[in-house]
Parts: sequence; structure tokens; C-alpha cells
Amino acid sequence: MRASSILSVAFIGLASAALPKANEYKSGDCSGAMNYEHHSALLSHVTMDDTTHSVYITGNFIGYTGKTGNGGSCTGEALIIMNHACNNLDTVYPGKRIKCLRYVGN
Repeated sequence: MRASSILSVAFIGLASAALPKANEYKSGDCSGAMNYEHHSALLSHVTMDDTTHSVYITGNFIGYTGKTGNGGSCTGEALIIMNHACNNLDTVYPGKRIKCLRYVGN
């Protein structure tokens, strides 16, 4: 019974790690304190706060030029599929700032 409990905990940990993530930082390199944390199986559109300059993501997200308020949805031009890592919202796409991310899967 104990081995199955350990396996259950390990499985839950793996499932949690596979959830999409889009954590916002005020810095340009995902350092320092987190501005906002987004880590959920329900992520679809993630609007970036105006004080956020980088985002650490897991999963595949498309970066957009616009948003409908904080907590709204992505609008404007779809620019780029974001990398699984730290992305600087001001420089990842030359000449345009990413203001919203739309999750498209793993």
C-alpha cells in the first residue's frame, strides 16, 4: 500500500509540472520577485500587466499585440509562438511589445 501512495504522489507532481505556466516579472530577464503567477490547466488567454517586462512560460503560447483589459482576452496581431523559457515582452518580436498570450497546447 505504501508504494502505491508514493506512486500516486509522484504522478500528481508530474501532472502539476505539465500544466501550462505564464509567470510575469517586472524585470526583463525573469529575475527578482514575480509580478503575477499563472499556472493552471484552465489557461487560455493571459493578459500581461503593463508593468511586466518578461514572462516565463511552459507550453506553447502565441504572443499578441493587444488585450482587452487585465484578465480579458488577446486582440490585435498574432506575432510569434513563444519559447518554453523566459521571454522579454519588449524585445522577443522586434519593434512590437507582447501584451497578451494565448495558450495553444503543449
